[in-house]
Amino acid sequence: MADEEKSKSWWQTLPGLIASLTAATTAFAGLLVALKQVGWIGSPQPPAAPAPQQQQSSSTPSPAPAAPVAAAAPASHPVTLPELREYKLDTATFTLLSATLSPQTAEKDALRIQIRMMNNNSYDANFWDRSFRLMLDGVPVAPESDLNELVPARSAKEGAVLFALPRATANVKLEISYGNEQTLIPLALGAPR
Repeated sequence: MADEEKSKSWWQTLPGLIASLTAATTAFAGLLVALKQVGWIGSPQPPAAPAPQQQQSSSTPSPAPAAPVAAAAPASHPVTLPELREYKLDTATFTLLSATLSPQTAEKDALRIQIRMMNNNSYDANFWDRSFRLMLDGVPVAPESDLNELVPARSAKEGAVLFALPRATANVKLEISYGNEQTLIPLALGAPR
């Protein structure tokens, strides 16, 4: 009977021994990490090489190093918007705020149009790229931006729609579609590029 009690008590303490061993191992590993971080153990980081010192003569100061010349960014220019800038379609009102044209690649320009959408409805509405197309010679072109906003009921939000177009393009039409309605807005891009 004494042997049974000894073996029973040993098996009852085995989970306790395993837990204790695990805790001690974790504490020891944490101590090693802390000692390594403060630099008490492990190889120290090599010191940074000193910067070479230039000899300076007392009569001639050494010239300051030339700053790198940044390439001039191609300039963007504003696009003249039509007099009528507010368009009511179904339960929304779209207002053209501004438009700029800037070089995108050697062959293409980027047309960025800033638009405000007023949701006149009693529930939320999407304000997204799907509502806009640029008509180039009668062919609709989708925007390259990622406008995708939710406009709360009886609220407004502003967003930008970005189109890529051939460099020689002078006139385009912006198509706005919402609900079952749409409108075409002529835009003259005529500044020299």
